[in-house]
Amino acid sequence: MKEFIKPGLILACLLGSVQANAETSIAKFMSASQASASFSCAYKGKAASKKCVVTRSTVKASVDPIAAQIYGADESLSLLTIKWPDNDVSRYLSMDSWELKNLGDKKTYRLKTSQSDDSRLDLRRGLIIQSDASAEHVRIW
Repeated sequence: MKEFIKPGLILACLLGSVQANAETSIAKFMSASQASASFSCAYKGKAASKKCVVTRSTVKASVDPIAAQIYGADESLSLLTIKWPDNDVSRYLSMDSWELKNLGDKKTYRLKTSQSDDSRLDLRRGLIIQSDASAEHVRIW
């Protein structure tokens, strides 16, 4: 019995440290204004076969008519770009603290925040972009 417990504990510790590591790397990535990194990714709950290249940058609000109207055309806004393994690209413009606008489908999404503190991102399972119905739309970890 002890032969099974020891490897199980080692595996649990390794998986826990990988999850903690993912949270730390996503947090560092999200705190940078300009960054690019490869992450595991999923779309509507289905994990991609390879890693996605995720980039944080800034663009002028003029890329979107509504953003330009709200912030002024020359205002710099954060842009999250996800290049999927099939070479498709998703671009999310930061509209508010946790609100994002997909520049492709023109829909708004929200970053998942902590249930206990709505002012903090919940990065325990990676960065989650949710639809209006709070369903997971995109996740990177």
